[in-house]
Amino acid sequence: MIVSVIAVSFMMGGVSGQDIPQPPDLSTFLNPPSTQPTTGAPTFNPENVQVVEDPTGGTLGEDPKPVEEDPVEGDPEEGDPEEGDPGEGGGGILGSINWQSIIRYGGIGAGLFGYIGALAGGDDGGIWGAIAGATGGAVAGLLSGHIGQTPAILVGLGVATAIFIATYTKTTEEIVEFHCLPWQAPIGGEDCQLCNEYEHCSEYMCKSLGQACEIINVGSEDQKCIWQNPHDVNSPIIKVIEVNEDHKFVQDPNIRPPQTGIIIGQDDGSCIQAFFPLEFTFTTKDSKTGIGEPSQCKTGYTLTKDFESMEYFVGGDQLYKTNHTERLSLPGPDAINAEAPELKNDGDYTLFIRCQDANGNFNQDAFSVSFCVDKGPDTTPPLIVDTNIPSGNPIKFNQTSLNLEVYTNEPSECRWSREDRDYENMANDMKCSNRLWEMNNEFVYTCRTTLTGIEDRKTNEFYFRCKDQPRASEGDRNENKQSYKYELIGTQPLNILEITPNETIFGATDTIPVSLEIVTDNGHDNGESLCYYYNDEDNGKPDREEDYVLFLDTKDNKHKQRQDLTQGDYVYYFKCVDLGGNAVYDSTRFRVETDRKAPKVVRAYREGDLKVITDEEAECSYSQTNCNFEIEGGVVMETNDRVHTAEWVENRNYYIRCKDEYDNQPNPNSCSIILKPSTEISKEEKSVFDFSF
Repeated sequence: MIVSVIAVSFMMGGVSGQDIPQPPDLSTFLNPPSTQPTTGAPTFNPENVQVVEDPTGGTLGEDPKPVEEDPVEGDPEEGDPEEGDPGEGGGGILGSINWQSIIRYGGIGAGLFGYIGALAGGDDGGIWGAIAGATGGAVAGLLSGHIGQTPAILVGLGVATAIFIATYTKTTEEIVEFHCLPWQAPIGGEDCQLCNEYEHCSEYMCKSLGQACEIINVGSEDQKCIWQNPHDVNSPIIKVIEVNEDHKFVQDPNIRPPQTGIIIGQDDGSCIQAFFPLEFTFTTKDSKTGIGEPSQCKTGYTLTKDFESMEYFVGGDQLYKTNHTERLSLPGPDAINAEAPELKNDGDYTLFIRCQDANGNFNQDAFSVSFCVDKGPDTTPPLIVDTNIPSGNPIKFNQTSLNLEVYTNEPSECRWSREDRDYENMANDMKCSNRLWEMNNEFVYTCRTTLTGIEDRKTNEFYFRCKDQPRASEGDRNENKQSYKYELIGTQPLNILEITPNETIFGATDTIPVSLEIVTDNGHDNGESLCYYYNDEDNGKPDREEDYVLFLDTKDNKHKQRQDLTQGDYVYYFKCVDLGGNAVYDSTRFRVETDRKAPKVVRAYREGDLKVITDEEAECSYSQTNCNFEIEGGVVMETNDRVHTAEWVENRNYYIRCKDEYDNQPNPNSCSIILKPSTEISKEEKSVFDFSF
């Protein structure tokens, strides 16, 4: 920084034309001045550019080799200022550069912009500032002999600034907390009557206009939406009714009415253990009637003046309820002080609660819940609470790895192995959220990893262990002495064994019920899965997985779904997925036809008995009186497929009516056929006779 300040002063002095101590001539140290004449070609030396002597006794850019002058004028091969090896006579391009100015201004620029970059911070701001400044300074030094000192400095500053802006980056890390909550109707009921302006005011419409809106005279012509208890000015009463097992609560003797509150501790009166999942439940009641009053409750560790300024909703939701449950998990003082010493936490907490009823009344004096967290050193190992995929879960066939989240009750470092080993001997590290504030909404800390080497058709075992206090010395840390065993069940492919229908379906109505049926097997648990179907008017395939619709009856390996279809051709596409994620796809084609015609008798003859043949499977019966009878009330004919048999009785009328499986039958007082057996037939036709309607 000191060098940078000196550099800035030096540069500003140069710009203003003040006398500035000049750096010593390098040639003084490299070689004493010589009075000996030098030979060689003239050195390219633009006006006003200082020539620095070379250690060899010449000047930088001077060719030490003697060059004979050509008596012929203008020979371009010798002594041309644009020719020759740079640095070796001939006055090459570099011969015109004032290296002293470049070095001087480059150093000044590096110091100046390095200082600016260090102050600005960012990602290696000082380094990139120095690089930008050095580049800009070099440009200024390069141009100073051509355009003058001040313009050159301004150009150099511009170049350095442009480079610095282009390369400067600053990364900041912020933790953002957000909550997704359902919409709630407004407080009170000033707009309840608006619902009554509609022809029908439903309970949903009524309650959406205000928290205090209620439907009266439900189901009658006088059903109305009203503002219930509009003159209510009493806030809900809060009463704690339950706390964790092995814990108790007592009234707080340190507060006076109208304030109320409790103290929670262990049954023996000691403080709550660090990171213990504390849970307590309280009710809200109407202060006048003592009846439970649905209320919305908020909480926070800071005592505020009103309900809206409270920090969090109790239980993480904003619903109006009579029973409310709050869950907490708090670190011990040592953990907090190690993470954020400026907080100076002593382990004592007070949680403030306010509840608001449907009319917006809330308790002005917040209800307090006080407790302390054990101040002693942490001597208990971390607890693996759960995983995002349950142990014992099946996994898809041919899947060899799985991304998994493991949840611990306190900040920890975790590892896993395929064998039950000590923590130090487990080779696979998990990536853990181990800062105090990185707990999720379930008040646990997340460790992420990828389990590998998963095999099909067998139980894959994994073992987890964790070690707490990631920022403490090794001697103060606690690790699991027993592993958390985790299992994944390898599976096999899922199959569809049978799909129906796959042929023509007949019905007697315009809309025919069709039962889609699938039988699955293998996969996980002998084909137990969920099946889905898809069909559109064009019989096309689904474009997205979301287009499939879940079967109504799909509990095990047999799946059924009713569809009411009109006449036509259909293609249905199916997808079945088991618990492990194995999926199988298939389809079926079938036709639906509407049969609305009664069976026809196509032949009648005698073959011992009277026999009648119909054009489709049917049930037939007869009467010997007339056609005005119900088929079920007639004399039933013996049926075998399409052949129907009755006793042969000559000179007796047979009024026959038939119906098919869809109940298609002749109109009332109509017959399928009327027969009268007779012996007046020729021998050639003794088994066949004519019939008439």
